[in-house]
Amino acid sequence: MKNVVLLLALLLVGLPEADACVGKTLYIGVVDSTEGLLLSEILSTIVNERTGTTVKTRYYKNTRALYDAISARQVDILVENTTTALRIIDKPADSDLQKTYETVKSMYEKNKGLVWLKPFGFLKGGDGPGHSYTAPVLKVEVLNNFPALPRVVGKLAGTINDETYEKLIKSVEAGEKAQKVARAFLKSKKLI
Repeated sequence: MKNVVLLLALLLVGLPEADACVGKTLYIGVVDSTEGLLLSEILSTIVNERTGTTVKTRYYKNTRALYDAISARQVDILVENTTTALRIIDKPADSDLQKTYETVKSMYEKNKGLVWLKPFGFLKGGDGPGHSYTAPVLKVEVLNNFPALPRVVGKLAGTINDETYEKLIKSVEAGEKAQKVARAFLKSKKLI
């Protein structure tokens, strides 16, 4: 009997975290592009598969429209690169990518209520010249409502190198469904 009571107590303690994302809806916002389509599919698939959370993607014409949607609370997660982020916070680029990432991460959280997670791993992408980190970015309040989310999305950190990025983008541009490409990638990395 003691074992049954102990087991029930342990289950009840663990349930809040396990149930933290289930039954809720998250909105990913991206600029309408091949990269946005692919990365939003990767994010939505891993979040849905690992947490049971419904994930919907909203596409925007440009960065301004995306950030307007964030301000209007229509987007919970976005995919951003450090080059664009520097323009948004009006800071100069630094030749040290890690320093640039840390600057953007700090300024976004302090001034915009947005938390940068670790980068996907590739250095290409975005709309600016040169190399740039691209990473998932969450609204601070999302962290409170979805406490398991950073751990789940964090599994993507460093998983997409430049070569993989190019292959994934080319597959989508060649007409393969982004959802299929995303799912195959996640399975190949044993993330789903």
